[in-house]
Amino acid sequence: MADGLGGEKTIDKINENPSNLVRDELDLFDKDVKKYRSGQIGDIKFQKIRLQLGVYAQRQEGVQMQRIKIPYGGINSEQMRRLSDIADKYASGFFHLTTRQDVQLYYLKLEEVPDMMRELADVGITTREACGNTVRNVTASPITGASPTETFDVTPYAEALKNFLLRNPICQNMGRKFKICFESNQDIDNAGIMIHDLGFRARIKETDGKKQKGFQLYVGGGLGASPSLGHLWSEFIPVEEMIPLSTAIIRVFDRYGERKVRMKARMKFLIRKLGMDKFRELVEEERSNLEVDPAWNDFLNNIPDHESAPDKEFNIKQVPEGTETDPEFLDWKKSNVSPAGEEGYNIVNVRVRLGDVPSDKGRALADIVDDMADGSLRVTIQQNFVVRWVPDNALASFYTELKKIELADPGANSFRDITACPGADTCRLGITSAKGLATRLTDLMKNGLGKYSESAKELRIKISGCPNSCAQHVTSNIGFQGASITKDGRSVPAEMLFVGGGLYGDESRLAKPIGKVPTRNAPKVVARLLEIYEKEKQGDEHFDLVMERLGAKAIKEELKEFKNIPAYEDDPDFYTDWGHESEEFGLQQGVKGECAGATVEEKIPTFADAEKRLEQAQALFIHGEHEASINESFLACSDSAHVPLYTKLVDPFTPEQTLWEFENLVVRTGETEDKWLNIHDNFISYRQGEPTAEGAIKFLEIAKEFHADCQKVQKNLTEN
Repeated sequence: MADGLGGEKTIDKINENPSNLVRDELDLFDKDVKKYRSGQIGDIKFQKIRLQLGVYAQRQEGVQMQRIKIPYGGINSEQMRRLSDIADKYASGFFHLTTRQDVQLYYLKLEEVPDMMRELADVGITTREACGNTVRNVTASPITGASPTETFDVTPYAEALKNFLLRNPICQNMGRKFKICFESNQDIDNAGIMIHDLGFRARIKETDGKKQKGFQLYVGGGLGASPSLGHLWSEFIPVEEMIPLSTAIIRVFDRYGERKVRMKARMKFLIRKLGMDKFRELVEEERSNLEVDPAWNDFLNNIPDHESAPDKEFNIKQVPEGTETDPEFLDWKKSNVSPAGEEGYNIVNVRVRLGDVPSDKGRALADIVDDMADGSLRVTIQQNFVVRWVPDNALASFYTELKKIELADPGANSFRDITACPGADTCRLGITSAKGLATRLTDLMKNGLGKYSESAKELRIKISGCPNSCAQHVTSNIGFQGASITKDGRSVPAEMLFVGGGLYGDESRLAKPIGKVPTRNAPKVVARLLEIYEKEKQGDEHFDLVMERLGAKAIKEELKEFKNIPAYEDDPDFYTDWGHESEEFGLQQGVKGECAGATVEEKIPTFADAEKRLEQAQALFIHGEHEASINESFLACSDSAHVPLYTKLVDPFTPEQTLWEFENLVVRTGETEDKWLNIHDNFISYRQGEPTAEGAIKFLEIAKEFHADCQKVQKNLTEN
């Protein structure tokens, strides 16, 4: 196998032994790390390799951030303990929950990362495709399976689509990342169905008295610097269409999506460019021509109708007398507990401040869910945990145990519960410290902002350290985005203010930008917005509607005093960021982020590489080494295809991926003859067939013909 990660898995091999595949993959990555550290692999090529396994360069030199995929946010107690242990052993003693239901670790040493990944793999956790230009973590409502109001449990469907797409050749070298989510309820939206490339919402369709499971589907949503809400694709697609239709959409995005301008390479931009009607036409054409392997829907086998409460003996500890009437317990119960789908059981939200979980608390929480729940947790997009199936008679004990480890804060998913990305604390793209501002606002909830806790309890505050929207700030009622203002030649930390957004299913809204304010004044801005809301609202009018009615111009006028910046000599603290008062604020110069990484590396493929392989295949055939000759012909085909692909800014990891991408991006766009349709499968079958003399010479002639056609494609690409 060539340097770099695999991806050679064809669709009909998806069910092969995953443990062997993962072990081989991590062994290869270990070798690549050693080669990189010894100078045998360059920075750009290694960036592509490590990003596909979730390894980011951190803001601080010489250490890495590790993103870990947690499909649908589901973690069992064993995995929770392992995450806590590796946080101690390899990282900084805590792990961070993200709005993508991922987990992140910080301050890792690159040479130790492969061993860390092996320890995760031992408990069924992968980092594969947590980053890079591929399908990211498939997310889902954290209460699915236990919700009393859901249509059906979407967990198995999120798991099925994740399993189908992981390492799948259709999504290893796309122009940009691709995000998918699942929601199980009609009346709430805990997943964000309109802010994803694909947003599935559970639906039941009744025809002639028979009920059929399916999904409402939105396509083309996304956040970042140019956010878009998704377009309704269909009110209902059968569950059997989930995988084939997703495949068709991903292939169309891969084929026609932007690759030159990175900031316009998401699917939302392709839909803007083509228009929804043309995009639909291309997808439907692709779907009609797609050869669907019946094995694809094997991922949907044995899916239960619903999840049930655990059949187990609970270990409920004695609680101090008076706990069940304690006002603090009652506040926590009111704000953090809701009924589950079976009588006598509950769903508990565990509020995690800023999403940071110290390792000792992680291990203790694993013990609690083993004792008094089903032994599992779900990460939420608000950076909290949800614990399902907690019995009524265990709630007081559950609260008491949480309180011992300082995880019994009330107000989960409320005004008091602020979402923030790591921002400039660790991220290379971060402009301001989102965590620093969030900490300041959280502290103010006890006094200055506390008086609004009831009237504003349904509101959400979200803070991103840069325009990339990792905290999903444009989906919040009050959102901040890290920025900078210059005053007398000095940089001042600032926030772009957004108001009026929210995830409301079909009625979701994106927050409107109001303008920049110095970061030091952001808490005052929040207080003033809430004053305005209480003064201007009519009856039970929602905050968003009040802000919309007032309009951006009036809001700016109300806030104009907070735009003022004192001279540095009068207030030097004003020029520092929250949580970084001892540091001079400034933008990092010349540092690029790694949200997707490079599309191509610095080594340019040439037709000379392919011609050398063709000569070698000829020589091996003459000497009767038929198997080796066939292999060289296969690699010659890959090298030939790589040249026009590189011109299209596609740089696959492996020969198998190269042939698949050539078929998808060149053959199926009409840039060469239809005879090369299905070359990926056909050429692999030649390679894996019986190595006869007749087969070797036949494949060599095909490889020569394919090489000539690739040269024609390249000529057309460079001349037009």
